[in-house]
Amino acid sequence: MRDYRSEENQDLYAAYPRLGTTKAGIENNLQPSTWWLRDASFLRLKSLEIGYTLPTRLSKSLKLSNMRIYFNGLNLLTWSPFKMWDPEQGGNGFAYPIQKVFNVGLNVNL
Repeated sequence: MRDYRSEENQDLYAAYPRLGTTKAGIENNLQPSTWWLRDASFLRLKSLEIGYTLPTRLSKSLKLSNMRIYFNGLNLLTWSPFKMWDPEQGGNGFAYPIQKVFNVGLNVNL
């Protein structure tokens, strides 16, 4: 797919403008432009924890004073129209991506 502007591909609506190796010769590349601006608005579920503590009656029957099971996670979901990289990275799309973290645990008190 040739989705860039070149001498052979004169498509005015190509996704990427004509590139050059020097500043001279392609004066249009030096003009102020909104071409590279993207809508990077986003909504992120940054952290979530869900847990369940066993009822005391059930814990006592297992000879425990308390027992809790839980799940927590970080950076679980991101809603954004920008799909090229994580929008929280801004213009630094080549940086290491933000990690998703998942944990499942069990707290037991004897």
